[in-house]
Amino acid sequence: MSERHVMILGGLIGACAGAAAGFVFFTPRGRRLRRELQPEIDVMIREAMRLTHVVDEVKSGRPATQAGAAEGSQSWPRRAQ
Repeated sequence: MSERHVMILGGLIGACAGAAAGFVFFTPRGRRLRRELQPEIDVMIREAMRLTHVVDEVKSGRPATQAGAAEGSQSWPRRAQ
């Protein structure tokens, strides 16, 4: 891919990201979407932090606790189908 194509692609990606941010932050439907997604985002952040903690334990040579693994599998949100 030439440098020109990379620049055009970067501009298009930036424009799409700007349009999405404008929608989410400056329209009533975007605000409603943010309110609906916030609980799911919070769960994802908590799980990412827990995963980071487990990875740090494994890297340091301390095994991840079995109790922590059992707790994590039970706390994962389940959705009714």
